[in-house]
Amino acid sequence: MGITRRLGEWVADVPPRATDVARERAAAAVEDTVACMVAGAGDRGAQAVRTAAGALGDGPATVIGNGGRGASAPFAALANGASAHALDYDDNFLPGLTHASAVLVPALLALAEARDLGGARLLDAYVVGLDVHAVLGRGIGRGHYDLGWHSTSTVGCIGTAAACARLLGLDAAGVTRALSLGVSMASGAKVQFGTPAKPFHAGLAAQHAVLAATLADAGLDAHPEAIEGFRGFTSLYGAAPDVDWDAQLAALHGPPVIETDGLAPKRHPCCGSAHRILDALLALRAEHGFETGDVVRVDAEVGYGNARNLCYSSPRNEMEARFSLNYCVAVALRSGRLTLADFTAGAVQDAEVRALMPRVFMHATPAGAEDAAPGGRLPHRVRVTLADGRVLEAESLWPRGTVHAPFSDAERGEKFDDCVRGFLSAEDVLALRDALARLPALDSVRVLTRTLRFEAGGDSGERFARREAAAAAQ
Repeated sequence: MGITRRLGEWVADVPPRATDVARERAAAAVEDTVACMVAGAGDRGAQAVRTAAGALGDGPATVIGNGGRGASAPFAALANGASAHALDYDDNFLPGLTHASAVLVPALLALAEARDLGGARLLDAYVVGLDVHAVLGRGIGRGHYDLGWHSTSTVGCIGTAAACARLLGLDAAGVTRALSLGVSMASGAKVQFGTPAKPFHAGLAAQHAVLAATLADAGLDAHPEAIEGFRGFTSLYGAAPDVDWDAQLAALHGPPVIETDGLAPKRHPCCGSAHRILDALLALRAEHGFETGDVVRVDAEVGYGNARNLCYSSPRNEMEARFSLNYCVAVALRSGRLTLADFTAGAVQDAEVRALMPRVFMHATPAGAEDAAPGGRLPHRVRVTLADGRVLEAESLWPRGTVHAPFSDAERGEKFDDCVRGFLSAEDVLALRDALARLPALDSVRVLTRTLRFEAGGDSGERFARREAAAAAQ
C-alpha cells in the first residue's frame, strides 16, 4: 500500500488523538490563532481577501472582521486564513516548516461552523492534521522549502485536507481522495514573502483544504498515489531523495507530534527566522544594560534558509519590515521589544531605527549545515560590539514559545490581550475567552464564532499606533 493510501487509512481509523496534553496544546493553538485573526483582520491585504470572498456570496461560516456577514466554508477559510497570517504573529510548526495553525484553525473552524460541529471534534481533527503536516514536511524535506516553495501553502494544504476529512468523518478511501485532491491544489512560491500575497497563501491553503475534503465527501475521485506516484507531490516538489517514508509513517503510531515536538507560538510579530537572534539579543541587553548608543555593531549568524527568508536589509514598508533582520534588531535595540505598532508604514521610516540598521550584519551558515548537525538543528548566534571595546555574545537553539522554552500563562494572556484589545468589545472579549476555555466541551463552535462578528477596516498597521497613542494619552 502506498503512502497516500496509508495516510488515508491512518487518518480515518486512528482512535482520538487528543490526550489531555494534546488537547490542552491544541486549544492553546486555537486561542493564539483566533487572537491573530482578530488583530490581522484589519490589515489591508486581509481586507482585500475578505472583500473578494464576500463578493462571491453569503454563507453560514463567519468571516472575521466582516461585521457578522458570513460566507461559504471555503471562502470563510480563505478570508480568515489571510487574517491569521497577515501580521506574521501566528505560530510556526518546525517539523512541517509550516505556519500550521494559520491553515488548520481557519479551515476547521469554518467547516465545523458550517456543519454545526463541536469543539472536541475540531480539536481531534487539529491534532491528527498536525501529525500529517509533520509526516509530509519531514518527507518532502528542507530542500522543498529551499527550492522556494512556501510549505505553509503546500504541505499545509495537503495536511489540512486530511484534518478536514477527519472532521467530516470520512472513511479511508474518502481521506485518500481528500489528500490526493489537496496535492492538486498545493501551491505558493516564496517570492511573495514581504508582500500581502504571503498571508494570502495561508488562506488559499485553508480554502483548498476545505474544498478537497468537501469534494472527497461528495465522491470526487482522484489518483490514490498522488503523494508518491510518478509526477506526484514528492517527485515534482523536491522531496528529500533518501527519506525513509516507512519511518515517517511508523511515527504516527507513537505519541502525537503536538506532544513530542509541539508548536512555536510567537513572541515577536515578525518572521520566525529572526526570533532566535531577537531572543538572544534581548537577553544580552537585559543582562548587561547597554544603551542603543553604546552599540557599534551587531553580527547575527542564522541558518541558510532563515537568511533567505530575511531578504530585506532596507525595508520600504511594514510587510518587508517583518522579513528584515536589520529592522527587527534595530527596533529591539531601541525599544527593548517589538510590538504590533512597530510594523506600520510610518514606523519603518523612523529616523533613529534607520540609523541603527546599517550596524546590523547577517551571516548565514552554509547550505546543508543544519542537516548535518546533531538533531538537524544549529543555534543562531549574536555578537554585540560596544563602543567601550566589549564584545558580548549569546546563542539560542530554540525560540521562546516552543516546548523547550514555553510561554507562561501570563505571557499567553498578554499576547491575546494585545491582539484583541480595541477591536472586540469588552463583552465579546469575555465571551470569547469563556468559549475558548470551554472549547473541548462545546457542542457547537458557533458559541465561539458568534463573538467574532466585529467590523474591521483595512490599513497598514496604523490601527495599532492609534491604539497605543490613545492608551498613552489616558
